[in-house]
Amino acid sequence: MLWAFFPIVAQIFYTSGSYIQNYLTDTAFPKNRAGALIIAYIPRFLVSMLLVFAIFGRLVLVLPLGSALGFVLAGAINVIAAVFFYKAFQAGDAADVLIFNQLSPLISLALGVSILGETISVTQGLGFLLIMAAIAVVVFGGMKKSEQSNPNIKVIVITLTGAFFSVLSDVVYAFFAREYTADLNLFAKSFFFFELGSALCAVVIFICMPHWRKALKTVFVKSKNRNRNILAVACDSLLHILAELLYKYGLLIVPIVAMMTAVGKVSNLFVSFFFTVFIGKVFPKFVHSKRITKKVIARYIIASVLIISGILIMN
Repeated sequence: MLWAFFPIVAQIFYTSGSYIQNYLTDTAFPKNRAGALIIAYIPRFLVSMLLVFAIFGRLVLVLPLGSALGFVLAGAINVIAAVFFYKAFQAGDAADVLIFNQLSPLISLALGVSILGETISVTQGLGFLLIMAAIAVVVFGGMKKSEQSNPNIKVIVITLTGAFFSVLSDVVYAFFAREYTADLNLFAKSFFFFELGSALCAVVIFICMPHWRKALKTVFVKSKNRNRNILAVACDSLLHILAELLYKYGLLIVPIVAMMTAVGKVSNLFVSFFFTVFIGKVFPKFVHSKRITKKVIARYIIASVLIISGILIMN
């Protein structure tokens, strides 16, 4: 059951960073240039690598070439997934992206079985279904009728593509990590090369996307709020480094990758809800606080029972 701790806590840091990203995309970047944030995170990837190298030294470089390239590939795929998610948000309503991104656990289950050769027992399957039911309760229970019809097909395709690459990154990472024992030295090595892959992919995007480079220069060099924007990216980077460390270590010890994905997704929904309520009360101009009704409370109580039951059953 220890594995469940990692995706849950990781989502606290991921969600905190996402609010900073939303702030930057809403106030600093034009809507069709928000993807330039990926380039802005190149220093984050490099700092992560330097921190790992500073702690473990040259030991992080001692890894078979095939495994090292596998972790690099996983990092690159993760950045590609981020590109698709930014494109999805540009193409349509955030609600559509949220809904169809919740299908990630099903994609994770399929890839885990086909690539990792994972098998799922009856009890694990039941636990997985309970967690998926919790996601459905939270997402679809809070949807308005207008959101349940006329889905944007383009957004659906882009979102599902992003979800596929995001899950594929986790599966590739787990595939190479599970060749070894889940000790701290292996984790340091895998994380180092994962961040290297992310950095290399982001550099390629920097070279190939001149309009994103221009947006980046406007936001972080020419803008009168450049210092604030730089501080925001620095804070977001720190939060995501912590989140990635937790999530990636969880992938080393979780029995089935789909469990990690499912718990991560439902945790994101819960953390986002409570953060929105809290931040909306404290900073009403920054976030519109959610209205807490009896139906909302009942929905989250039901989802909580389903999640706890699912995790207990899977273990």
